[in-house]
Formats: sequence, structure tokens, C-alpha cells
Amino acid sequence: MIRLFAAGGRRFPQLAFIGGLAVFFLFTALAVFGQNVESAVSKTLSKSGYSDTQKASITAFFAETDRAGIPVELLLPKLEEGIAKRVPAQRVLDALKRESEGLLKARALILRGEGGERVLADRASWARTANLLAGGISETEIEALILACRSRMGDYRPATYLYVALREWGLGREPSFSLIGALLSSSIYPDSFMGVMDLLATGRRRRIPPEELVQRIEAHLKQVKTIEELEKWIY
Repeated sequence: MIRLFAAGGRRFPQLAFIGGLAVFFLFTALAVFGQNVESAVSKTLSKSGYSDTQKASITAFFAETDRAGIPVELLLPKLEEGIAKRVPAQRVLDALKRESEGLLKARALILRGEGGERVLADRASWARTANLLAGGISETEIEALILACRSRMGDYRPATYLYVALREWGLGREPSFSLIGALLSSSIYPDSFMGVMDLLATGRRRRIPPEELVQRIEAHLKQVKTIEELEKWIY
């Protein structure tokens, strides 16, 4: 049963009153957005089955992150994913908050190092750094990766993917950084960096110690332009 209450001599359904407030706050929050942000968030929320109150909460969140300097495109996919999977609004909002906290932490970390502004300017690299932190890669390791890429900042993300793969494969931190540094100084195209993992896997099958194989790779990198050429030199 809907509760009724008096207000100025008139009686209003409580749920209708709350809904009206939600709409008011929704449009108040949207007023702080740029047009593109407002349009993107409104369009996405229109596809949801969320109530006006829930939409208002999510919109207010995006207004807050917009003021904090977090680009809407770094968070909107999470909202779209939640809506597509019919995740309850509060769970989506909680996930968005965790995502924004990670992005803020990543931004602070990126800007501590030399060349950090260039990493931050690439929003995909900013998001990648947040993912690294969430995945358990230490701040020290990330700072070292940024430093290693200072002369080739466009290769930061490929380098990070390879680093994570090397560490998960079992290679130590120092040889991993050494190998990445050698690749960044080579003519190997960054999209081919992950091909090194195939070389390591082959070396393991041939019972070549990882450290020895890394030394072989580094010794011949300057002589080749592709992973395929490199393979002919090291085996």
C-alpha cells in the first residue's frame, strides 16, 4: 500500500514524490556535464530498466568523476556491460566506484615518473595501468616499465602485456626487464612482442634454460627485424 502524507494541505503519494526528486537531481547532476558526456550517459541509461532514483545516483557519480578529470569513455563501458548483463544498479555503481578509484590511483602513479604525462595522454595506457595495479603488479614494477618505455611511449602497452606474460610464465623480474629493454631497443614491431613467448615455450621443450635463452634472444635482436628471423638465430 502506498503511504500518503500531507504537504501544504495536499496529499501526495510518497513514491511519486521520491520519483520527482530523483528526476530533479538527475537533471541537476547533468547540468555539470559537457554535452558529449551528458549525451553518452543519458543514452546508455535509457537502455536500462533502472528507476529514476538509480539513474540519478549513477548520473551523479559520472558528474563527480567528470569533475575529477576521469574521461567518460574509461568508465562508460563498465556501465554498458552491467546494463547488458542486467546487473542490479547498485552493483554496477559499486563496480564503477572501484574502477574510478583505480584510475585515480593509476594517474597519481603515472605522473610520478619521467614521461608520465605522455602515458596519461593515451587513455588506453591510463586504463592499462589501472588494470596492472588491480592485477597485482607493484607500483615499483609499473614505474620501471614507464621508465623503460620513455623513448618509445607508444609501445608502453605492448611492453606491459609481455611483462605480465613473462612473469606468469616464471621468468624473474630482472631478466624480464632486461628482455623488454632489449626489445624496445630493437627493430621488432611492438605488435610482435608477444611472439617472444612462443620462443620461450619452444626453448623449454628443448630443455634450454630460460636465462640462457633470454641471453640468446638479446644477443641477436639487433640483427633481425622480425620474430621469425630471430627464431632462426637462437635455435
